[in-house]
Amino acid sequence: FAALLLTPLPALAQSADPLFTAGADIPAVIAKAKAEQKSPNINSTQPVATFGPYRVLLEYRTGLTPPTVHHGEAELVHVLKGNATLAQGGKLVGGAPIRPGSTTDAGTGIEGASPRKLAAGDIFLVPPDTAHQFQDVSGEFIIISVHMFMPAK
Repeated sequence: FAALLLTPLPALAQSADPLFTAGADIPAVIAKAKAEQKSPNINSTQPVATFGPYRVLLEYRTGLTPPTVHHGEAELVHVLKGNATLAQGGKLVGGAPIRPGSTTDAGTGIEGASPRKLAAGDIFLVPPDTAHQFQDVSGEFIIISVHMFMPAK
């Protein structure tokens, strides 16, 4: 999952403007993410807008993907479709960087996380350096995520 987030993003197919995707184009972005999903345990992502290191992604899930921690990066999430439980906080178990120099660790679980039920329309923020995982995904769970670098305190 995190490896997909850190992969360089291709140019948007819907628009020549990498800063914008029309709402009418989102169903096509969802269809592309769905078509490219390799397994229920792998999150499929598609770019919606990019600027420098900042990226807005559509994330398509149908099952449990590994928990992650984004070091120095907050994640703003808007749930477009579906239901899941967000497990957030606590300690990442079995965590390791996705690749050398990565700012994201993926793990095998989270100890001591707080659960929150999510539904379409919900918006939430995952603070930097916070373990999180979408659990109890039923059917299609589709979100828009914005990864934002946060300066060290």
